[in-house]
Amino acid sequence: MGEAFTCIIIEDDFSSSSFIKNVIVKNFPKVKILSTITSILTAEIELPKSNPDFVILDINLQDGNAFTLLRELDSIQFKILFVTAHNKYAVEAFKFSALDFLLKPIYPDDLVMSIHKIIEELENQQYHNQLEAFFHNYNTKNDQKKLVLKNLETVHVVDLDEIVYIESDNNYSNFHLKDGRKVLISKTLKSFEKKLRNENFFRAHQSYLINLSYVRAFDKKNDTVTLINSVNLPVSQRKRKELIEILVQ
Repeated sequence: MGEAFTCIIIEDDFSSSSFIKNVIVKNFPKVKILSTITSILTAEIELPKSNPDFVILDINLQDGNAFTLLRELDSIQFKILFVTAHNKYAVEAFKFSALDFLLKPIYPDDLVMSIHKIIEELENQQYHNQLEAFFHNYNTKNDQKKLVLKNLETVHVVDLDEIVYIESDNNYSNFHLKDGRKVLISKTLKSFEKKLRNENFFRAHQSYLINLSYVRAFDKKNDTVTLINSVNLPVSQRKRKELIEILVQ
């Protein structure tokens, strides 16, 4: 089925939002609707937190205009499908890189066509990200390699030196990044251990793969390793000797 995408519907008319939601559920199983928002005020709070792939946005809401909302946001990382009863907004809508603009009343076929257009654009973007990471890593002159991390919502392309450690969570791996972000990937820690074996990463414990560049101390009495930001992780008895040898080289 490919990657899943996330969507937020911003519409204060209940019948319109229900119609849009039903069309998506019926025709786009790979699209997850995160929420339906009915006001500019709520959208200002929720959009930066939810970080959707695309937004279906009614231009005129009871508490304000969608363009005012968009100008208040620090950045717009999502695709936009505008809907409105007034075509006078079309020119301004496309200034915000709208992928489409639908006039009310919305017909199901038109909505389906517009969402297909958005998904195609998102898939092309994901492919471009993966291709960019491949060519970056293929260039042997480039010391800083990248890793492509795919989950249901997003394709993340991260520099290896962004990764402080990776934590096993059953059949998932939780990436802890230098800036405090976490990225959960549905692959085992073992699969990343093989991939990162020659990239200064060390399997200190069955549950942890650490970036040796960020080791600050090793407590031999308690068999714990301290990473940046005072993160303390256990070291298995089986791995302690090997880790000590690496650190004292």
